[in-house]
Amino acid sequence: MAKYCHGIDKKDEATFLSIWDENGVYELPRGKGTGKAGIKELLHKVWRQVPKCHHHITNPVIDIDGDYASAVSDVFYYRESDNGLLQLLSGTYDFEFVKKSGEWSMKKLKFSSFATISPIFKENIEA
Repeated sequence: MAKYCHGIDKKDEATFLSIWDENGVYELPRGKGTGKAGIKELLHKVWRQVPKCHHHITNPVIDIDGDYASAVSDVFYYRESDNGLLQLLSGTYDFEFVKKSGEWSMKKLKFSSFATISPIFKENIEA
């Protein structure tokens, strides 16, 4: 879960893609990516539309059952959109993980609708 945040926030494509199962599914309000190629395409769409972001995953509840795991967590994140709007947002992530050959990977990540959207004005940050 932390590698997801580091990969997307730092624009580290290798780290971001390394967490996914070959048949992974990535669902966001801006689109859905399936398989590593589809996930990579959606990742680059996010980076074009959200040039800067910083995620904080909180309150994770993780359930493990053999080679399958699921988790739900809250997320707060700062973003700057492609039009320069600065926002602080929150929502929920639903995760599914699978263990193959002793390694865990992300089978699915779905982001639920924003719980809050709060604009932050540039002049307040720079003051």
